Amino acid sequence: MFGLILSVLLFPLAQRNFELIPTWPLDGSFQSAIEPEFDWNHWFEGDFQAAEETWLNERIGAREYLVRLRNQYYFDVFNMAMANGVSPAKEGVLLDVGYVDAFYGKDFAGEEVLTDKLQRWKHVQHGLDSIGVKAFLALAPGKGSFFEAQFSDFLKGEHQPITNYRFISEFATANDIRLLDLKKLYHTWNDTSRYPLFPKGGIHWSEYGAAHVCDTLRGYIQSLTGRPLQKFWFDIQLSDTARGADNDIARGMNLLFTPKHEKLAYPVRYFGEDSTIVPTKFLVIADSYYYAIMHSGFADRVCSYGGFWFYFRETQPYGLFPSTNVEELNILEEIKKQDVLMLMMTEPQMQRFGWDSVEKLEELLYPEKELEPAS
Repeated sequence: MFGLILSVLLFPLAQRNFELIPTWPLDGSFQSAIEPEFDWNHWFEGDFQAAEETWLNERIGAREYLVRLRNQYYFDVFNMAMANGVSPAKEGVLLDVGYVDAFYGKDFAGEEVLTDKLQRWKHVQHGLDSIGVKAFLALAPGKGSFFEAQFSDFLKGEHQPITNYRFISEFATANDIRLLDLKKLYHTWNDTSRYPLFPKGGIHWSEYGAAHVCDTLRGYIQSLTGRPLQKFWFDIQLSDTARGADNDIARGMNLLFTPKHEKLAYPVRYFGEDSTIVPTKFLVIADSYYYAIMHSGFADRVCSYGGFWFYFRETQPYGLFPSTNVEELNILEEIKKQDVLMLMMTEPQMQRFGWDSVEKLEELLYPEKELEPAS
């Protein structure tokens, strides 16, 4: 017994120095500690000791296994996820709490704030029309609104009188703002879909659901511009194992044993190659929901890739623009190169409508006029 206890105590040291078992890097977004430089001032103030302790703690041998063991314990015994903002629901569904708050309307930005932003977006839409760029607003669904029946008791709440989604969709419809309501469509598809449109272990729409979104986008952009796009269609392959982003929440929980979820469908995509079709340049300002569309081939094989401005902060892919920072671009000149601009937000992001892009575009389009929101 003594030998066993001693072995357990010494194993992390041996693992750190000799790597007795393969390392198992942790998933998710986190900032690794940096080894501090010794400084007498920091020593006497206690800053160096605290920073050194944090750095040493992250370098304990087999730490990633110990973290996963702890997370597995809390998940199995208490049904808790030791990951920021993640809440396990019933039937193996994993949810981000932000999507639940958006579903109930707890994050409502306020009528005055959203009215101002939507009026400004309408002003931007008119301004872009005048330079030959068709702009439209797309509202993407959030996972919370699809799994209300699976909410655990502590997730359930009272529905507020109005949500960001409802206010934006109703205002846009009543005020001639071009709107592609993907949330509404998604709920319609969900009634008849044979395969999951949201994976239980992922935060975004499934790859199968994103393929249907691509098909819808193609038709909408064609009707908006009056120009044909390359054809797009797909077959499906079934899988018992979630692939890629379809399991990103589960991976981010850093468990020893990733929960096994449902059978998922994965699209096998095909694209037309009609050389007579003039490419339509397509620029997108969006959150992470656009990644599935961008990586599907839609952005560069159905349309001509005009770029992806992630949260109106970061340009992707790197190298397409002169800078990775949107603020450092000649934004108006880049937009003039486009045929279509899509502003897409999912439910938790609607409270931050446009991520300041609306105000910036309005300022650039109307530099010599007093900026009064369009009525």
